[in-house]
Amino acid sequence: MKVVLTGKPAIGKTTVIKKVALQLKGKAEGFYTEEFRDKTGKREGFNVITLDGKKTLLASKNIKTPFKVGSYSVNLEEFEKTVLPALKRALNSRSIIIIDEIGKMELFSDRFAQIVKDIFSDENTTVIATVPAKNIHPVVSWIKKRPDVLLFEVDYKNRDTLPQKILNILEKH
Repeated sequence: MKVVLTGKPAIGKTTVIKKVALQLKGKAEGFYTEEFRDKTGKREGFNVITLDGKKTLLASKNIKTPFKVGSYSVNLEEFEKTVLPALKRALNSRSIIIIDEIGKMELFSDRFAQIVKDIFSDENTTVIATVPAKNIHPVVSWIKKRPDVLLFEVDYKNRDTLPQKILNILEKH
């Protein structure tokens, strides 16, 4: 079972993922992303948080790396060090895999792109993931075109009911 959420930035994809992850506690592995803000409320960057509680900096305006998305520099080394083991463990354990998100920042990592392909290619793996609305990378296009993917566009009308809908789909599967 492959459930993929897409939609505009800040529409609520991560919120849906976090609500589903909370209900699947102990049955799911993977990660979600969270923005963090400065004292004035301006977005400063993003953290990655694994479902087993590890947290690391994904991107920030206050670091310098060669990997940039807009004004954010991506902390690729720490991202890989934190996320790749969690995804490998999940794939080997047959847990439900949660990936928030498969986006520009994360896809700077070829190793991440490869494990995402491995996860989606494994017919026995259940995954719940988020991707951007725009096909910003060949992996995103590939995921969206897969016949085994249930693709939901998150919007203001459905974002509150989607967590339960996804849980119901998983239960029936």
